Amino acid sequence: MNSLLETIVPLQFKRKKGQLLLGDAPRTHDVTIIEAVAREMHWNALLDSGAYKSVTDIAQAEGLMPTTVGRMMRLARLAPDIVEQLMAGCQPRRLTLLWLMRNDIPALWPEQRQMIEQFR
Repeated sequence: MNSLLETIVPLQFKRKKGQLLLGDAPRTHDVTIIEAVAREMHWNALLDSGAYKSVTDIAQAEGLMPTTVGRMMRLARLAPDIVEQLMAGCQPRRLTLLWLMRNDIPALWPEQRQMIEQFR
């Protein structure tokens, strides 16, 4: 007998101007930020596992500039509750991937939360 439990949650996804809309909720998911966070977490795991030795190695494999990969890698250090907000579509509407890449993201989670609050 299989002890694996399965939960099915019926959801409807719609796209509107590049954003993913979840069901009838007024929240909008910024797909570009979500994809970037997922990519950076993957790259971070590759570094941790030793599959790649440096950001430069990842940049070469991905066909990107090392500075671009380095800027994007900062997203892997976002506080878990901020990542949850992004996944739930509760991020501030004015927060963009471009802003996150062009600006420093504080290392400390409380400071990250203050940074996000400035957009509300």
